[in-house]
Amino acid sequence: MTVLALGAGLTGTTTPAAAAESAADGPQVPTTTIPGERMALPRSAGAIAADGSGYLSSVSPRNPSGRATWVGDDGRKVADLPIAAAYNGGYGLERVADSQDRRIRHYASGTTVTVDVPETDAVTDVFAKNRLVTLRKVNGKNTLRLLEVPADGGKPVERAVTGLPDDMGPYLYTPASDSTGAVFWYKPVGDGPWRTVLLDFASAKATLLPTEQYGVVEYPRLSPDKIVFLAVDKKFDISHTYVVDRHHPERPGTAITTLDGATDFNTETGVVGDWLVYVSPTDKQRPVRAVPLSGGPVRTLLPRSRDLIVSAEDGSRVVEGGSGADDWALRRITAGPGGEPAVAVRTALPAQSVWEVGGLAVDKGRVLLAGENPRSTEPYDGTSLSTSDLSLSTDGKLTAGPLRDEGDLGYWVPGDGSGDPGSSGYYVSCYGDCLRLTGTGEGKIVHETYETPHVVAAAGTYRVVRPYAERQEVRDGTKVLATGPARAAALWGNTLWTPGSATGTLTSTSLPSMKVTGTIQTGATCAAADLADVQVVGRWLYWSCGPGRAAGVYDQTTRRAISVPTGPAQLADGYLVSQDDAAGALKITYFPDAVPAEQVGTRVLTELPAPLHAPQDRRGLFWAVDRFGGAVASLDAHGDVKVQWPQVRTSPLAATATSVPAVLDARKAGTWKASWQLSKAVTNWKLTVRRTPGGQVVREFSGSGARGALSVEWDGTSGGAKVPSGGYRWTLTAQPANSSDKALTVSEALAVRTR
Repeated sequence: MTVLALGAGLTGTTTPAAAAESAADGPQVPTTTIPGERMALPRSAGAIAADGSGYLSSVSPRNPSGRATWVGDDGRKVADLPIAAAYNGGYGLERVADSQDRRIRHYASGTTVTVDVPETDAVTDVFAKNRLVTLRKVNGKNTLRLLEVPADGGKPVERAVTGLPDDMGPYLYTPASDSTGAVFWYKPVGDGPWRTVLLDFASAKATLLPTEQYGVVEYPRLSPDKIVFLAVDKKFDISHTYVVDRHHPERPGTAITTLDGATDFNTETGVVGDWLVYVSPTDKQRPVRAVPLSGGPVRTLLPRSRDLIVSAEDGSRVVEGGSGADDWALRRITAGPGGEPAVAVRTALPAQSVWEVGGLAVDKGRVLLAGENPRSTEPYDGTSLSTSDLSLSTDGKLTAGPLRDEGDLGYWVPGDGSGDPGSSGYYVSCYGDCLRLTGTGEGKIVHETYETPHVVAAAGTYRVVRPYAERQEVRDGTKVLATGPARAAALWGNTLWTPGSATGTLTSTSLPSMKVTGTIQTGATCAAADLADVQVVGRWLYWSCGPGRAAGVYDQTTRRAISVPTGPAQLADGYLVSQDDAAGALKITYFPDAVPAEQVGTRVLTELPAPLHAPQDRRGLFWAVDRFGGAVASLDAHGDVKVQWPQVRTSPLAATATSVPAVLDARKAGTWKASWQLSKAVTNWKLTVRRTPGGQVVREFSGSGARGALSVEWDGTSGGAKVPSGGYRWTLTAQPANSSDKALTVSEALAVRTR
């Protein structure tokens, strides 16, 4: 099969045809790479907890939300973990749904311990490996209980915490825990001064710390030997860093006031050996510095950081930083031989590519990529769209053309409706699901915006969107054609496919009339309401019952069902690509009639890394398929985009949607406006209008390099004069971007009225 190039003078990164990547028993797959420019903004690890074997990552470490990912030092990742209420080294404290019981998760091993909390108790965030502190009112007084789950499980063993004053308040504020104990402060019952408490787990004993000279001592950080606090004076005006000897908590601590002239609750601190480590609060680069607890000059450990110090289980500190994007790492700070801080790389964080924000589509031989601003020094600076045209030469070399900037992907939100010009709207950047790109079949994309909600399917001007999770609309441009409950849907030209009323059926509906045109039994095994995904490309119909459940492809031509893998998938003309997370790969399933019989079946197409915090379904974000018989693009482990063009026998070029009037009334300056949606890109096309009978040519239109969308407008003139009223016939011919396929020829009658 020979594919002709669309466009001329294209340049790009190519691989020799003979070196195309594919399985030995599969068709050759020509391959090329679109490099991603490296960014000035360092990569973020997002560490919020750590132990000696890995760290827990959040997309927003300052204010963790959503879900988290455990990243092992051995490269193992465990995604979709809940954000915990509190952390203690490599452990997280989680609430058990619909109860006040708590679950203590050990991230490295994946094991959990459930603590049954008595109904009489209020749960605190003080915990350890198998321990949890609760607050209980006894004889009108607030007391603490230490619940310890035995090593072999079962009901917790309860111990009362001793050493607490009788004025214990009902809440514990800003607690911090490690393996041997915890520290917190509370507001007493009555008007007494706030108190700070050190709790020892082994003895279940509480010790009041000498903090009377301050208004409050809070935000503690623990080390095996020291406790460091933010201490605020009694006027709540001046803050200091206050360090207490953990082995002698009854002794007054030491105030350190040399932290670059400023200390507040945003100042990150920790004790390493005999030094206080902190992030400078006055420098925009957030350097990590250290000062001896006994006094002395300040030392800079890292010139830049992410402004967050994590306490690891072994007493070390973990911080993300370096000198810039090319020298960025998650680093471990430990005590050196003399007690001074020593910094070492724990996990290198290579410079990230502009493509790693996600947002990827392939449509009619064009790759469309969402990219970050490469010169940005701040996260979420804005995303833009770039395109690259693909060409496949006669000797099998795949080329990606020069990148073109197609503009910003942000959007404007309308004003408040008051009519005040000053409330006309504000700019919103596009990230996350907003970057899930969907091809329109015209070498263009549509994505989620304020005006266009979640996109289910797109074809030309038609869209299926979900303004709300439970509601779905079929649109032609901005016009709403139909509204109904959310369900699987697909578009192919002007045909809408949706689940039928019976199990395994799909119904076709013509647009824009919304007239039902037929029903097909696909063999889908789940009820119509349970179909999670439907896709259509010409003769091929794909269905899926949801993640991990049955899926299949139905061939309308041969009426055969084709077995395909489960998992997120995208359908193309002649093959299906599916995401296999267990294998860390994209798999391709070649269909019968599209390849020789011995090549039919499923095999690995390419590796597919899982970026941190990426959703499980990464279609349109980090990989995509050109459903019009073209290429597959995916983000590789280096942050570049790998493009592969599976060589299959595709369906003949066809018109998938037309809008062609049968009459041209030019008596009142009327025009004939005709348009066609084609199933493939074309190298050239011609529209000829002839008089009938006789066949005299009165008008011709032509073009080249069209990506599936053709349109013609005729005012009924020839050579500047109006043609006679009467019968005419138009004929459209188009040459597909494939020399082995026949040209498309479509012809219909046209009545012209000029007088």
